[in-house]
Amino acid sequence: MPPEVIQIPYSKKSGYAGLAVLLILMSFLLRTAVTNYLVHDILGASIFGVFVLFILFLLGLMIVTRLIPAFKGEVALELDENGVKDYIRNIILDWKDIEDIGLRPGRSTAMLVFELKFDSDFGKQVFISLRWVDGKDQDIFKTVLNYFDAAEGIERVDDDEE
Repeated sequence: MPPEVIQIPYSKKSGYAGLAVLLILMSFLLRTAVTNYLVHDILGASIFGVFVLFILFLLGLMIVTRLIPAFKGEVALELDENGVKDYIRNIILDWKDIEDIGLRPGRSTAMLVFELKFDSDFGKQVFISLRWVDGKDQDIFKTVLNYFDAAEGIERVDDDEE
């Protein structure tokens, strides 16, 4: 019998970091657009103005899709007796369809790698980024792997015990 349902919320820390990066980038672009306008370079001001509008769009999108769910305490990743649900990308995987689970480290964040028993719409491997999931990447991986093992009745032998 698998353990109880585990729900991991969105990461507020990643939301703040993304917000800070976009605000800094937008301030530089806005400063450049205003400077160009003041020296009567309308073409340059227009070009940088378009970039500022694009960054504002990205900022709004990030606030709506990442920060508001984080502040509300919404679930980003859920583990239950049926499978794993990634609410960020709206991916649902059944435990019975998963061959194995791995962790792929990255420069800024890691990804869970689900090896499937068959080719799906996502391919034979499904990647779930942990950037917007609250917690340490290694801890999340261990939690997911242990849940998978319990749900499927798998007993792993650690390298330390051999």
